[in-house]
Amino acid sequence: MSPPRIHLAHPVVSERTYRRFLRLPARRRLDGALAENATWAREWFAAYGRPWRVILPLPGDLAVRLAERFGGPGPLVLIAASAGAEAETEAAVRWAEGEPDRYFFLESYASAVVEALLDAGRKEAGSAHFLCPGYPGWPIEDNHLLLEALQSAGPLPGPLTVLSSGMLKPKKSQLAVCPAAVAGLP
Repeated sequence: MSPPRIHLAHPVVSERTYRRFLRLPARRRLDGALAENATWAREWFAAYGRPWRVILPLPGDLAVRLAERFGGPGPLVLIAASAGAEAETEAAVRWAEGEPDRYFFLESYASAVVEALLDAGRKEAGSAHFLCPGYPGWPIEDNHLLLEALQSAGPLPGPLTVLSSGMLKPKKSQLAVCPAAVAGLP
């Protein structure tokens, strides 16, 4: 099995993506408290966030099992993306301190970070799309299988566990699979 590719750089989160996670119209002007909270979340994350992404070729048996989801056999890669535990911890502090706006903006920004990480991984693999456990027709409990494959390749750059429900912790994390079309992946 090829070694995993680990990326620790902060991704670029577009204003459009961030607004989508904030559930704001693309043309809505951010001013006053909206602008202040949006800026605070970006700056907090730039200073304290520890996002990471790992790309790993799926082992043969698991790739064969998942191939039908992608229209037939072919090399598949696993992408693990996490905004890191720091954002989840800080958001909980903000909530406990009675700052629901700061909680919401940081949670939204961390979600946008995970999407940007997954999208960068998909592009690195040369794929047009990815699928994740929990998407229609794919039980979320399969996060257990994917995490097991990921952990068998070596230590991760940050914490990641699967709860009994199949959900991931830290909650701003996601496991995805996509076809690999780029030489060297896998």
